[in-house]
Amino acid sequence: MSVASTLAKQRRLAASFFWDKNQNGTGLDSIEHFPSTLARQLASFNTEYEGLLANQLRQPSSLENVPGSTVEKQMRAWIVEPMHKLLSLREERSVIILDGLDECGAQEELESLMKLVLILDELPSAFSVLVSCRPESSVESAWVGARAQGHVIPCEDVDIVTEEEKSQTIHRMVEEGLRASIDKSSWKPSKKDVDAFVLACRGLPIIASIRVRDVSVRTRRGATLRSEFEYFRDLIDAPIDVNSEYLRILRRAYMFDSSGVPPHIAEKYRQLVGTIIVAFEPLSVFSMSQLLGIAEEEVLAILEPVSSIVDFSEESGLEHPPKRPLEDPKPKGVKFYHATMVEFIKGDSIGNENDKVFFIKNVNKYFLGLPLLRFFNNSCEGDVFGEPAILPLGDKRKWSGFMERQRHLPHRLRYARQRLLGHLNPSQLFAQESNLQNEFNTFLTRNLVTFMHLASDINELYEGFPEGFDEFELEKSNQWSIRL
Repeated sequence: MSVASTLAKQRRLAASFFWDKNQNGTGLDSIEHFPSTLARQLASFNTEYEGLLANQLRQPSSLENVPGSTVEKQMRAWIVEPMHKLLSLREERSVIILDGLDECGAQEELESLMKLVLILDELPSAFSVLVSCRPESSVESAWVGARAQGHVIPCEDVDIVTEEEKSQTIHRMVEEGLRASIDKSSWKPSKKDVDAFVLACRGLPIIASIRVRDVSVRTRRGATLRSEFEYFRDLIDAPIDVNSEYLRILRRAYMFDSSGVPPHIAEKYRQLVGTIIVAFEPLSVFSMSQLLGIAEEEVLAILEPVSSIVDFSEESGLEHPPKRPLEDPKPKGVKFYHATMVEFIKGDSIGNENDKVFFIKNVNKYFLGLPLLRFFNNSCEGDVFGEPAILPLGDKRKWSGFMERQRHLPHRLRYARQRLLGHLNPSQLFAQESNLQNEFNTFLTRNLVTFMHLASDINELYEGFPEGFDEFELEKSNQWSIRL
């Protein structure tokens, strides 16, 4: 981000794409929108390229004779070919920055992405591509294969930098990150104290950033700087890697004795963490409270102890401001600071028997289906959206006013109407005697008309019904067709 910002100020940043697993459903966790996003940015960067791209897009057959998959065809037809037709290129290199490739879905998706990245080597020499990611096997093998074909790809593995360089980096992170806490504290850490704190970070900047946030938050909430330094100095079974650091944080937050996490806390933890993982876009503390039916102060009580790994706003805190901005287009949402936290929670459990509660292995987008459907039904029953069924069909003015009001609904209501079908499992909608079936029956019999009027942007989101609904209609044709 720092490099991209610097190049942008110099007007040398041609395009950039940063993948992010935490932004599920936005296109930042897949390759689907990668070629089109680069093309759009390059068109803004170079007006001559913009004209060439427009001509290319006007030709429906432009992809037919290009080899490869659909996205590979797009990369060559929309990006490489027009760039080779440019008449004027800058003397200084223009740069494309790609960051977080390892956060692009599963291994198969990452392998496909690497093919697209290597296609960029076909660009004119006036362009450079800077790639940053963890050394996943798919990435490593792609570089090895490219070099075997004669490509020259300078590559540096930051994990093999000297211990001295690592120590200097972490020292700077700790000293700068804790400067405000140190300035406010009557007790000042000595050089020996700081060195011990840095050493306990195991040479990993990600652990250093987590602990700096942890200390900053706790000292703002009553802990002393000295007690926090002593805590990290005296840790028993001190973490040796990022996953064990995550486990340390969760244990400190939710385990109060040897009996493990209290059941009521464990349940809310799983509801909230599951929602953060599967939501198509970050939801605010207040929105999560409303969607899950958990009091806002309880949401904050679960999230605050882990605020070193969960990024959330306390603006919607325990005391509501007298005029809550209901038309806030998109309040600050809750998300993890690092995508590795999602991988940790969905991975195999580590630690002991009491620690298993922290892991949610099979969580997916359907996790939010029932609470979101229940929230939508309750909102309809409360006439929150307004009742479109009573509007005169021919009265364009009233309909226009109704649709305009929908655009200014609070984010949680817009999310419910836009994303409801995406969170519903088509194969489970008519499962016998299930809570989901009962809520879906209410949806069909009472609120379907309201939903169809509200979901005017569903085609834009899903290009029709979400994946799985077509197959469901065929499998359940009698029941589904009659009810719809």
